[in-house]
Amino acid sequence: MFSKHKIALVIADIVVCLIGFQFGFWFVFKSGLYINSRPYPIYYFPTIFLFICIFLCFFQIEGLYKYQEITNPIHQIQTLLKAYLKIFATFVIIIFFMKSDYIADSRLTIALSFFMSFFLMLIVRVIIIPRIYFYVVSKGMLKKRVIILGAGEHGSLVCQFLKLNPRSYFKVIGFCDDDPSKVGTVVEGFPVLGSSNNLEDIIKKYAIKEIIIAISNVGRELLLELIDRCKKAKVVIHVVSDLYTEVNERLMAEEFGGLRTYRVVAREVGIVRLVGKRLFDIFGSSLLLIFLSPLFALIAVAIKYDSNGPVFYKGKVVGKNGHVFKAYKFRSMYARTEEKAKSHKNIRELVNEGEKRHIEFMKNFIQGKVKDKCYLEEENRITKVGRILRKYSLDELPQLINVFKGEMSLVGPRFCTVYEYKFYKPWHKRRFQVKPGMTGLWQVRARSEVSYDDMVILDLYYIDNWSFFFDIEILLRTIPVVIYGKGSRIKTPRGKTLKEKIEDLKRERLKSA
Repeated sequence: MFSKHKIALVIADIVVCLIGFQFGFWFVFKSGLYINSRPYPIYYFPTIFLFICIFLCFFQIEGLYKYQEITNPIHQIQTLLKAYLKIFATFVIIIFFMKSDYIADSRLTIALSFFMSFFLMLIVRVIIIPRIYFYVVSKGMLKKRVIILGAGEHGSLVCQFLKLNPRSYFKVIGFCDDDPSKVGTVVEGFPVLGSSNNLEDIIKKYAIKEIIIAISNVGRELLLELIDRCKKAKVVIHVVSDLYTEVNERLMAEEFGGLRTYRVVAREVGIVRLVGKRLFDIFGSSLLLIFLSPLFALIAVAIKYDSNGPVFYKGKVVGKNGHVFKAYKFRSMYARTEEKAKSHKNIRELVNEGEKRHIEFMKNFIQGKVKDKCYLEEENRITKVGRILRKYSLDELPQLINVFKGEMSLVGPRFCTVYEYKFYKPWHKRRFQVKPGMTGLWQVRARSEVSYDDMVILDLYYIDNWSFFFDIEILLRTIPVVIYGKGSRIKTPRGKTLKEKIEDLKRERLKSA
């Protein structure tokens, strides 16, 4: 769900687009400067509507509705340029396949419209909106009343930073801490109002709008339990913790007042949202199954030609609420090895040495004993066709059948095999709150470049922040991952630590004093 500032940005962007395209059409058809004045062509309204739809999608995907884009003009110019190039390319491709009867004048119209729209967008986005934003923040008109959960060293640093930062829109009211000795004390000039157990009462009493969890000296499981407790208060949660540093870099997380946070929005998953996601899955999977049927046939022929055995492999996997089902894949390994593995019920009795090494690796990887996901996959067990299928994730296309059947979703957390489930930490199982997906956040943001714990955190982030637009973004980001045959390497720079940022702010204050 968009916040008020994002809705305002969307409206401003739409207005800029309309003005830009209106100028292009006016110059070519109405001004008389190019040719004699004549009525607007029949494609006038459809063209503008199509552009705005594409435009909003790419602006959302490129993160142009995040706070840090407003406060970072150089980065915003770069992102705008990248977004417009993608929008233009997509627009041209769509027009080409529509076989439109555009006359030659439409080329000039579209070129002028894009140029004027981009020029106006730079003025509005880089000059006008940041000035309005900083003015509103400096006057206290856009202050969010927050409490900091954690009155220790990390919470104290976060509070110092927010107090010193003139561009922060957070107004700290106080702290919460589960250490009884800290309740009633004062930290950085703010009272410790209570513990997380009476969080809801504190939020109501002090009209708190958002919570900042600033704790780093606990394990992930305890931190997730704390987040769950905060969700009950039904306010926006920002997690500023060293435990999520790697995840925040992969997410290109939002920055609020200079703080990079793991953001959680407590939402009720109502029947309307569930039905909408299911309808989207049915429509999307059926459409893709029809569209990709020639590719399915080609892959089937290649598999049969390359090695003996069935075209499909059906493996038992764990899905929503721990439900076990059979996931479909194109067979990528020699059938003899697969049959030998399936003939055993207990994983300890597996005879195949490759399977035993794989299971042992996954056990250590899931439990955090090894960090490198790039393990040896026993080349002698994988067919020639199988190597190609795996590289481009084509072996997973038959899971569209699972999506159509309702066992999976197009987008969601990754399922796991039954033997992997045995090695899960208790908090890992939280990812099975929803149906597993063919693609997901960690596949497009991290792939095999992070630890298993971080993979699960990315899946939990998806669950906490799911929306229709989020699904569309992940599906679009999946396309280059499949085309290039490797995971996304998107990673934002670590930047300065909180202590370094605080020192910078102190120096700025001394200079301006």
